[in-house]
Amino acid sequence: MICIRKLFCQLSLVLICLSLSTIYDSPAVAQSKQDVVNIKKVIRQQIEAMRRDDWDEAFKYASRDIQLSFGNPKIFRKMVLAKYRIVYQPRLSSFKKIKLVNGVPAQGVYMIDDTGTSAMVIYFMRQDENKNWRINGVQLFPAKKLAI
Repeated sequence: MICIRKLFCQLSLVLICLSLSTIYDSPAVAQSKQDVVNIKKVIRQQIEAMRRDDWDEAFKYASRDIQLSFGNPKIFRKMVLAKYRIVYQPRLSSFKKIKLVNGVPAQGVYMIDDTGTSAMVIYFMRQDENKNWRINGVQLFPAKKLAI
């Protein structure tokens, strides 16, 4: 029971972090072309790590705040599979243009899973102390189910 409460508290913190804003309309003029390449690379690497069920590796692409919030890759895995399953092993992913949301780079990725469920997945990014891009939160916007 304590574990469930702890997980609920952690999820609540992440949801607060993720709900910075649902506005997705400002172009990311502050990011260089190299930043755009690096942001996409980090997201792709995390998706590929999850596809291989390498949760230790996937956890490394999360920001320090997210890592501290969940504590370890095992708890992170449970959260992803419970709340963000579409990012676990998408059948198709298509990167959109990066936008700024309240000054935070937000990378939209349209995803479809093997059941035809689709969503626009917004990755909120931040740089760590070494200027490496990390995923600081994800927000899903479910789309209409497609017949594939």
